[in-house]
Amino acid sequence: MTNKLLSSSNSRCKMLLKRLHYAFKVFLFIFMFLLLSMFIPLLRNTFLYPVWPKPWRHIGTVDLLMMEFFTEGPQNVASLNQCPAIVSPNVSQSDPRLLNIQTYDEISEDRIRYGEHKHFLPLLNEEKKRRLVQTYLVLSDALNRRGVQFFLRAGTLIGVLRHRGLIPWDDDMDIAIHVKDWMTVREVLSCIEGYVLKVDPIMHWKFFVNTSWYPFIDIFFYTGNDEYVWAITDYTRRTMVLEISHVFPLSTGVFEGIEVPTPKDTEIILRKQYDLDTCVSRSSNHETSQPLPEVDLPCSSLFYLYDMFHVNYVE
Repeated sequence: MTNKLLSSSNSRCKMLLKRLHYAFKVFLFIFMFLLLSMFIPLLRNTFLYPVWPKPWRHIGTVDLLMMEFFTEGPQNVASLNQCPAIVSPNVSQSDPRLLNIQTYDEISEDRIRYGEHKHFLPLLNEEKKRRLVQTYLVLSDALNRRGVQFFLRAGTLIGVLRHRGLIPWDDDMDIAIHVKDWMTVREVLSCIEGYVLKVDPIMHWKFFVNTSWYPFIDIFFYTGNDEYVWAITDYTRRTMVLEISHVFPLSTGVFEGIEVPTPKDTEIILRKQYDLDTCVSRSSNHETSQPLPEVDLPCSSLFYLYDMFHVNYVE
């Protein structure tokens, strides 16, 4: 009787071990398949589609790993202790470059046809929009005088292509500068009379009028190699990994009637990053830090409110 029980127990143990061995082989096969698929962009993008950033889909995994784990910003980044000299800005409120700013005084909640369109009403009034563009001109003139190259990015670049100005429901501007120029940028922008440069070690800086921090210019720094440029700031890297051949030499576009620096292939870059036929509302109000519900809809549904370019009509 005891031998029979031992024999039965041994049989069950062998069966269990056999099943565990089989399950381990299946697990190992799946693990190896998934691991290898991470290095095959088509498979990687398919499996990780819901969470994989769109700008990353055309970039090899090895390159992305290098960017994620070996990107380091400059050390000991802090605000400038003392300006060598305070410089007066060359841009005033009467600057002729401010004459062509688009205003939307006629667009109000009374004009919208559908409730969700209220999230796409103009966010800045004329005074604040003029202040934002004037702040950009002060920054641009100062950086150009010192030979610092920069270009517009993200929502501001969408504005250049799709709106030829600020996205009506946006409230800031985004520019990108090579990290090698960070000390020059700090020195130049910290010493302009009437303006403030907010420096942050994560290399996401802000530039604004000293009497009102809003609206502001967002300054992002990037680094690169022979193939790509990418953001130093980790959360910005999800939308800023660009093929260098599409960026340089820089081109120009029109933003609120002024000529601005843009990547060489603006539309190619933006279509790899965004769906330009879909308009997305702001997720927060920068002035109040109030979170806002993010709404997306076909841009063509807003044609009765705004002129847009490079947008396909969607029923």
